[in-house]
Amino acid sequence: MISDPVKKEGTIFFCDIRNFTYLFDERDAIDAVEFANSVLAVLGEVVEEHGGVVDRFTGDGFLAHFGFINGLDNHTYQACKAAIGIRKKLNEINSMRYFKEESVIAVGMGIHTGVAAYCKIETKHFTQTTVVGDAVNTASRIEELTKKLTVDIILSESSYELVSQDFKFQEMPSQKLRGKKLIVKPFWLLPTNF
Repeated sequence: MISDPVKKEGTIFFCDIRNFTYLFDERDAIDAVEFANSVLAVLGEVVEEHGGVVDRFTGDGFLAHFGFINGLDNHTYQACKAAIGIRKKLNEINSMRYFKEESVIAVGMGIHTGVAAYCKIETKHFTQTTVVGDAVNTASRIEELTKKLTVDIILSESSYELVSQDFKFQEMPSQKLRGKKLIVKPFWLLPTNF
């Protein structure tokens, strides 16, 4: 049952660990838990430091959002700052992993601004507060483009338009999103941003 949905504009943020299955192939499940605590939770904290809300962890990444519940007017800007912060934090994590002779980690991040419903979904024994709507699906598909275009952070055009003067971007070739008819224009948030 979905109760009391609130519909508003915000920014959806997906972060996905690259090659997660390969990293944990034939390894103990406890290793995956330790990884989640030492990497995913740390990256999630970067999101929280920039006013975002970690909605849920997905095993190999997480969904977060900005502006749906905390009244951030500059939610897209803060999502970009969080993405840049994750880049920096990942460099620190990878430096430590390198010296431990562990595989380095790469991520893909997708950012999309749009209207979604913030709501509570309940069963008899489970409650989850989350964002629901096409904007969430679009953000997920935008994140998928990072694999195809071999970059780490992609914004949709709706997000880009709100922060185009605040950061440096590279316009990427137009793409069709999986499961959607629309052709989108993605924008790479360049590594020269600090």
